[in-house]
Amino acid sequence: SNLINEDFLEQNAHKLQLKGCTVGLMNPPYSQGSKKNPNLYEICFIEHLLDSLSVGGRCVVIVPQFSMTGKTKEEQSIKTNILKHHTLEGVITLNKDTFYGVGTMPCIAVFTAHKPHRAEHVCKFINFEDDGFKVAPHIGLIETQAAKDKKQHLLDVWFDRIDADTHFCVKTTITDTDEWLHSFYYFNDEIPTDADFDKTVSDYLTFEFSMVMQGREYLFNGDDGVESN
Repeated sequence: SNLINEDFLEQNAHKLQLKGCTVGLMNPPYSQGSKKNPNLYEICFIEHLLDSLSVGGRCVVIVPQFSMTGKTKEEQSIKTNILKHHTLEGVITLNKDTFYGVGTMPCIAVFTAHKPHRAEHVCKFINFEDDGFKVAPHIGLIETQAAKDKKQHLLDVWFDRIDADTHFCVKTTITDTDEWLHSFYYFNDEIPTDADFDKTVSDYLTFEFSMVMQGREYLFNGDDGVESN
């Protein structure tokens, strides 16, 4: 078996790189990082995985959306370091019910290892919240008939087979201080309806409640965050 029961963060990245791994997939522990344990932030796992891959290797991770924002000083520093050594290809925002019952709002981030991120490199930021899955009472998350077509549409856009409007995909250059999420780059020039407003407020309150329950209330009160000028 090639399964190894070890502490990944304790492994020497340079030695792991000698194994010649070209693909790294990860679903790291969520919400374990803190000011006292900054090495457990999700972005730390991402950086270590990237450092462990061979040159040009592809890294794909599913993490909470807040991992892409660089809210704390430690996380921001790691984001900066990642772009110095690796390339961000894009981030896909997922259905908020992907982990139904948990309250985590996830996304998928894709990187290329050991190729410094060029300032002119264009990334894709996709809003895949409407993925064709829905919550059924007393059952949970179920696949609808639209799911297969929506997945194919996602793949076609990601691999540049077709174009999509910016509501679904924004293509843009980035900086390390950006929030690497579709919602950060998307500009909606349509006047929102009352229903849109209600949904946005509801989504935000759900997100805030989830973060507070996971011990990350500092995201909203300024504690442990990036110092402002």
